[in-house]
Parts: sequence; structure tokens; C-alpha cells
Amino acid sequence: MNKTLFVLIFTLYTGYNDVLFSQNTFDSDSIDNHLTSIYKKFCDNRHDYGGKYGEARDTILIRFQNTLAETLRKESFLNVKYDSLSEYMRIITSEDHKLKIFSWNEFSGGTWHVYNSMYQYKVNNELAVGFLTIKTEDHYITDNTEVYHYQTHLIDNDKYLVKAYGTHGSGKEFYMFRLLSYNDGVLKDCSGCFNGDDKFFYEITRGSDELIPQYNPKTEEIAFHELVEGYIDGDLDSPSGFMDSTGKILKLKYENGTFIPLED
Repeated sequence: MNKTLFVLIFTLYTGYNDVLFSQNTFDSDSIDNHLTSIYKKFCDNRHDYGGKYGEARDTILIRFQNTLAETLRKESFLNVKYDSLSEYMRIITSEDHKLKIFSWNEFSGGTWHVYNSMYQYKVNNELAVGFLTIKTEDHYITDNTEVYHYQTHLIDNDKYLVKAYGTHGSGKEFYMFRLLSYNDGVLKDCSGCFNGDDKFFYEITRGSDELIPQYNPKTEEIAFHELVEGYIDGDLDSPSGFMDSTGKILKLKYENGTFIPLED
């Protein structure tokens, strides 16, 4: 789709959504239930790409995203608890209560799970809202940000270490740490702060819970297993496609705005 046409359609749709808000009166409970009902409808219609049996899944999903964004921009809904919506998606709040992240499953099919995430950040008495998932114009995700954010830690002033989960199938899953801060009008990843990388990406065999990387807020360290390529029955000519742990634990420690490797 042409980028200009996409922006025009999105703008028109958002404007239509504003009209819906102006025509309806929502309190904290009703807006929570309203958002939940839209997402539940999306889940019920997630296999309908053509709209043969009702409203097509992508149309419902766009309406949910626009309604959520409009809700998060409104000061009057700042203290909504989202008790109902949180039963269907992960909602995390930072320790300073400035940052809130919503992560939901878009049910794109197969074992490649695509999650999407939207944030609300309170800055200078205003509410900034945006996506944490980065997509190209054709919606093909390229940088592993299609993740489910489920843990956050406040580091320094207004820096947030966020832990997330994702999977591209093939018996693998990955965990990601992102150091987010609000700059130039958006909440975005740090630049090169994970030993030179913008994010910490760690892929393991699905179900290997003992290998999940962990963050210790007291020592400000990320601990993870050293991994090496595995082989079928020890045959070096038959790689398994999976990584095995050497038993050694590696660590990244936060110092002066970056996570650096700890020496043995």
C-alpha cells in the first residue's frame, strides 16, 4: 500500500474514532469493558481475513488499536485499572507510574507468534502514546520487536529496562531486554547500550525455562547461560539447529548508562 494512502486512511479512521468517543460517554469501567469487547471480537474473528462471516479480523484489530490509543491519550482515563482487559493481554506499569505498556497477541497464524505493544508515557503533564513494535510499510516485522513485554524496572532517572518474550517457531523462543527512554517525542530503545547492541536478544529452545535470562535489580546485572551450537548425537557434521548451554553463566552489568560484560 502506498505510504501516503495508508497515512490518509489511518487519519480518516482515527478521526472517525474521535467522533465515536464524542458520541459516547465512557467512565473507567465502561471504557475497560468497551476495549475488552473489541479485542474479544477480534479473537473470535481472528481466522476471518475476508469478512465473509462478519467484520474481517484486520478491521476489528485496527479499531481496537485506535480506540486504545485514543483512550490512553485522555487525561480522564489516566487511572483506569483495566481489570477486564488485563485478562486478555499483558499490561505492565513502571515503578514511578509514568510508563504503561500494553502487549497483545495478533494471532497471525502458525508458530510464529506476532505480538504488538503500545505504550503510554506521562511527560511534562502530557500523555505520549505510541507503538513499541516496529513494522515496515507492508507490516512485515524486521527487528524482533514483535514481542510480549512482561516486566519493567526503573533504572536511573526515566530509563526503563523492559523484559519481553517472543517466538518465531521451529521449536525456539527468545527473550529480549530493551532499555527505553523518552527522546525526541517518542519512547525508544537506547543506542548501543547492550555491549554495543541496541537490544539484548537471547534465543533458546522452547521450554528450556532454566535458560531464561534474569535481571537482578539490586546488582543491576543481567545473567544468562553461555550457549554453543548443538549437534545430533555429537556428530559435528549434523548440527541440530539448537543451542546448548556450556554451564557457564555470563553477566552484563549496568554502568554509566550501558550494560557491559563482567570479567570472569
